[in-house]
Amino acid sequence: MIDLRSDTVTRPGRAMLEAMMAAPVGDDVYGDDPTVNELQRYAADLAGKEAALFLPTGTQANLVGLLSHCQRGEEYIVGQGAHNYLYEAGGAAVLGSIQPQPIDAAADGSLPLDKVQRKSNPTISILPPPAC
Repeated sequence: MIDLRSDTVTRPGRAMLEAMMAAPVGDDVYGDDPTVNELQRYAADLAGKEAALFLPTGTQANLVGLLSHCQRGEEYIVGQGAHNYLYEAGGAAVLGSIQPQPIDAAADGSLPLDKVQRKSNPTISILPPPAC
């Protein structure tokens, strides 16, 4: 398991601080930050993809993922205990106008297929099925 909590759990040491101070920087919005560009290229190569996008927080990454799959007014299926359902201040609904449809997860955290299928096939015909 890769522990990605280092931004909140550990403090940078002298070598990391020196590397940060010496790193070339640019405006990442315009694609001018060589460090961010290198990180995104590395991540894309590692995943075997054409491109990758660096997002500074897990909350932002979760929201971008949901917004890339759902349109405004659609729903997504999520586990009752999922972080993006419990701890992200309703960002998907507030910022994306997409509504979570929570279901109980299995003990291992997976979503049972029968429960997903029930939520995916609404009994009221005027309701659209969840998009993601």
